[in-house]
Amino acid sequence: MIYVNKENIPEDQFTSLLEVTKNKIIKKYEQKFPKVVNGNTFETDVYNEMILSSLQTDFEGYIEQTSVHAFPDIIAKKLFGVEVKMTSADKWISTGNSVLESTRIGSVETIYMFFGKFGNDFNIKYRKYQDCLYDVGVTHSPRYKIDMDLQEGLSIFNKLGIPYDNFRKETNPIKRIKEYYKKQLKQGEELWWISETSEDPAVSPIIQSFNKLEKTMKEQFINECFVLFPEMFGKSTTKFDRAAPYLIKNYNAVSASLRDNFTAGGKQTISVNGNPVVVSRLIYNLFLRANDIKRIICDTPYTKLSNYWGEEITDEPLEIWKKLLEQNSKEDVDIISVFNEGIKKVKKL
Repeated sequence: MIYVNKENIPEDQFTSLLEVTKNKIIKKYEQKFPKVVNGNTFETDVYNEMILSSLQTDFEGYIEQTSVHAFPDIIAKKLFGVEVKMTSADKWISTGNSVLESTRIGSVETIYMFFGKFGNDFNIKYRKYQDCLYDVGVTHSPRYKIDMDLQEGLSIFNKLGIPYDNFRKETNPIKRIKEYYKKQLKQGEELWWISETSEDPAVSPIIQSFNKLEKTMKEQFINECFVLFPEMFGKSTTKFDRAAPYLIKNYNAVSASLRDNFTAGGKQTISVNGNPVVVSRLIYNLFLRANDIKRIICDTPYTKLSNYWGEEITDEPLEIWKKLLEQNSKEDVDIISVFNEGIKKVKKL
């Protein structure tokens, strides 16, 4: 967090400071991209560049980095704050801070989100904190969800019908969130919930049937399962077991016929290395989804892949996945050739 210790400073002076800081970091990373990037190193870079950018401004000497668990991460003159976030993926969304804001520094009146996207082309965006919080997710405690491209008027506070500054000062903000989600429930849905903080990924507080998920979410889940659970291509009767809890944990959804989402449908004929080959529906799905699977492997953090694959990943995750696929496959077809044909012939499912 960063804040400024002088009163009556126009907010545009602070945003000017953020703009200069942003440009300096982008230029610095263009010249020498950091070998190791995580939340702590990026926050420290932002802090150091803010100090340099504040020279000969009203903020000089008043930029402070707060303690590890404090909110926000940097403060300027104890009036303005900066919450620093980053993602290694190629997207502008992430999980934010606890709704409770129990570690907020009381003097800070205005906070900006300063977000670094390290996936694909590196870039930075900053916005007023409440303007990029579009929803609430649940770990052990409700946490905000961040979208740096969120359209104006679609924040969680617009949905709740209360300004951010009023909401954060309520004695029981969670009660208001529960009431909001109860009103959104559809037939067959229920809430699950909440008490403390955690660094786990946040998901929706509503449990629902897999069949009620949006099509894009269904496709994303199936593609992720192909990546994370290569044992699906084996013959074990338990080969879909790990997918079920993954569906609950990450999509808050359950399915009474999970296997059918991967295997239902007749055999198909595809061309592999110029020859017609009859394959099972499972293999045909692999063929159709090859490009999406490749994209997910490239976008997924190594730590997550290592956790699900049971081995340390330091480089070339696509090649490691192919090796696991080949080891697990019991199909009467060269499964790697099928995947490679899918990459060439199917641009998008």
